[in-house]
Amino acid sequence: MGLLLVAGPVCAAEPAWKLTLEENFDGKELDQKIWNVETGKRRDALNSPESVDLKDGKLVITTFTDEMGVTHCGFVTTRKKFFVTQGKAVARCRFSVRPGTQVAFWAQSPTYGKSGDPAKAAEDGVEIDIMEATGLMNGAYQYALHWGSYKPATHKTSNRKFTEPVGAEWHDYGVEWDDAGYRFTRDGKVVATDAKAPGSKAPEFLLFTSESNIKSWNGERPKEGYGPKDKSTNTFEIDWVKAWERVPAGK
Repeated sequence: MGLLLVAGPVCAAEPAWKLTLEENFDGKELDQKIWNVETGKRRDALNSPESVDLKDGKLVITTFTDEMGVTHCGFVTTRKKFFVTQGKAVARCRFSVRPGTQVAFWAQSPTYGKSGDPAKAAEDGVEIDIMEATGLMNGAYQYALHWGSYKPATHKTSNRKFTEPVGAEWHDYGVEWDDAGYRFTRDGKVVATDAKAPGSKAPEFLLFTSESNIKSWNGERPKEGYGPKDKSTNTFEIDWVKAWERVPAGK
């Protein structure tokens, strides 16, 4: 668990990869040098440390509703602590998502939307939703890219939905990106490429999150909520996550 600086084999003709993060979640608590558990109101819910656990070598995010009717979500990030710049990131996940909730493994830049100009997104950064699922997808998922800003006039987006109901099983979800665009993978195989968004040159931090709305694009939350934590089936589990950056050829 933790940050590694391990050089891969160097090839004179092609870039090699340097492993910069290998997190197996095998400790009793998250490594605070890498991870944040963010708190506070977000959408129609509360980001809460009560939703975040390490169990049997896994990060488990449980979205639940307490006795006061407040829905608790988990928001685990490497914000301000760890970044990937034009590299790749892969996580092994499974999920069970109820309507009104979305879960995601994603990357974000602290300077996203800084210029407000979609043409400058390579420098500003791009929101890279590597694996995103909602309660309406019935175990399917999508990737999505957002750039420019979040204002309608300058917000650009591109996405693709994968209709296979894979959520109940463990799979490896990843992305690799450079100036040419983004290559999304599942279980080590490229399942989509996207060159619509500029290849982010900005440092990107990683996130594992759940979010909930009363009624939105992710569905409608049940009136009774999701039940207490020990009864909720609204879960997002992460077995491990790894990240790499390129080692330029000849170095």
